[in-house]
Amino acid sequence: MSDVLVGGIHRRDGYSFQLVNIECMPQSDHYNVIMALEEPIDDLLPYLAAVLPACTYVHGTGVINLMEEGHIVGIYGDRITITDVTGLDDAQEWCERYVARIEDVRRRKDSIQPVERRQVSLTVLEIYRRLPQTNCGACGDATCMAFAARVFRREVPFTSCPEIRPEDPEISRFVNQLAAQGFPAGS
Repeated sequence: MSDVLVGGIHRRDGYSFQLVNIECMPQSDHYNVIMALEEPIDDLLPYLAAVLPACTYVHGTGVINLMEEGHIVGIYGDRITITDVTGLDDAQEWCERYVARIEDVRRRKDSIQPVERRQVSLTVLEIYRRLPQTNCGACGDATCMAFAARVFRREVPFTSCPEIRPEDPEISRFVNQLAAQGFPAGS
């Protein structure tokens, strides 16, 4: 892989990327990544949406959004954006991860059922509404909203709330919905 730095842009085989300061936090030592793809992937977006758990995708809009390991990722036909990386090595790792995913989908395209409808991920508020909303702190978070945000970022399973009763049919359906969208299972 070639790595050429030109004006803050790191060039690699098939893509280039740059780190940019997080606008709302100019003193932060974390960055956002803007990754430019040499070859457009517009035709692969419906296939990527089919294999990326918990992504939000509206067929025909040209963008996939998802949260992965605390990073907000936006996938467009000509670029990928990734928030909150810690530096060059972290950025390179994330770029390589998505290049590998794109190449995997390109190879397996004929065996993937593309998403040709609206696909929307759950929100923090939807997760919060299924919690007991007691703010008891038994989960280790001060509030149920803080816990819901950690579930949304896939840091903890929904069922790690001690007040959740998985035997409740409504909760069981919601846990299955979370699992189908790539949220962690467990208790």
